[in-house]
Amino acid sequence: MFSSKSTHVLGAAALALGASTMLAVQAAEMGALGGTFQKAEAPVSGSFMIKKEAGRQVLVLSSDFRTNDSAPDLKVAFSPSATPLAMSKPPKYELKPGSYTVLAPLRSSKGAQSYVIPASINLSQQKSVLIWCQKFNATMAWAPLKQGSRVNDAMQKDSMMKK
Repeated sequence: MFSSKSTHVLGAAALALGASTMLAVQAAEMGALGGTFQKAEAPVSGSFMIKKEAGRQVLVLSSDFRTNDSAPDLKVAFSPSATPLAMSKPPKYELKPGSYTVLAPLRSSKGAQSYVIPASINLSQQKSVLIWCQKFNATMAWAPLKQGSRVNDAMQKDSMMKK
C-alpha cells in the first residue's frame, strides 16, 4: 500500500495527466480492476475502474469518457473474453448471443458515470468491458479488465500513444 505522501504525489501527477490516468492511479492504489477503452466501430476516449462502495462493486467511467453520441440503445456490458472482438468483423463488430452480459443502459455518451454491478455478475469470470449498441448489435468500444498496477501501466502507455 502507498503512504499518504506517495498517494499525494501520484494523485498530483495523475491530475496533470488527466482523468483517465487519475482512475489508473486510484485503481493501482486499491488493487482494483480497470482499463482504457479502445475503438471498435466508433472513436472512443476514457477509461473505467471497478471499485467497492458501501459493500457493492461499482463500475466508474472516467470524466473524459466519450463515445459515439448518435448510436441508439447503447449498453455497458461485460464479456468473458479478453479479446471480445476477435471472432467478429469490422465495421460493426457484432457480438454472438451468450458472449456478453449487459450491465445497464449507458446513461450518457460522455462524462463520468457509475453503475452498480449486481452480485449476479461474477467479475472473476469477466475479462473485458464493452460499450455496445443492442439495437444494431454493434460494438462501439471495448477495454480489457486489468488488475491494479497493470491498469496504471496500460493507461499510461495509452496516454503516451495518444500524444
